[in-house]
Amino acid sequence: MIHHIVCFRFKSGTPAELIGAAGAALHGMLGRIPEIRGIRWGPNLAPGASEFSHVLTVIVDDMAAVGRYGEHPVHQQVVAQYLAPIREARLAIDVEF
Repeated sequence: MIHHIVCFRFKSGTPAELIGAAGAALHGMLGRIPEIRGIRWGPNLAPGASEFSHVLTVIVDDMAAVGRYGEHPVHQQVVAQYLAPIREARLAIDVEF
C-alpha cells in the first residue's frame, strides 16, 4: 500500500470555509476514483505546523495507482476548483507501507 501524503499551505487570509470546502471535496473523491482505498484530511497537529497547515493522505495499492489517481478527471476537477485558487504551496510524499 502507498500512502500519498500531501501537505498544504494556503494563501494568507484564506477563509476557513474555503479550506473546509476543499476538504469536503477531497473526501468526496472516495468512491468516485477507483484507485482510492482510503482518504484522510485534516489540520496538521505537529508543533510548528504553520509551514503546512493541512494534510491529505490518500491510500492506494501501488505507485501506478498514484499516477492514475493524479490523472483522474475527478481529482483534476477538485484541484482546479477547490485547491488551486487558495493553495500557496504543497509538498507531496509517497510512502510504501
